[in-house]
Amino acid sequence: MLKRSIAAVTVVSMMIIAVIITTTTPSTSGPVGVLAFFIFLYLAALGVLTFIFYGVSAATPKMPLLSKKRVNKERLSLKRSYYYASVVALVPVMLIALKTVNEIGIYQILLISVFTVVAWIYVTNRTT
Repeated sequence: MLKRSIAAVTVVSMMIIAVIITTTTPSTSGPVGVLAFFIFLYLAALGVLTFIFYGVSAATPKMPLLSKKRVNKERLSLKRSYYYASVVALVPVMLIALKTVNEIGIYQILLISVFTVVAWIYVTNRTT
């Protein structure tokens, strides 16, 4: 059920993003349109990253190069993949939002990286 819900929300979000991009401009859509764009961008990135994390965690133990190394043989559940993706999906949204306000410098990238690492550690500690 969770897999279907995530897939449906991802597809609908991508379709809405395509409609927003092709039919409006930021000046004509106003603040609500810009906010909707960022929300649907986050939802689309969340769905795509959830399935990427879920797929990579399923494929990693089967790789022959990694079988000799100490690799976690446990597959991530879809729920944990969703939690990790919820942190990483915010990165492109923050980068685009910063780009619309100002140029992105090393300081801004460093702050986003620190936020992502702290949030990833928090999610890891809360879900284990």
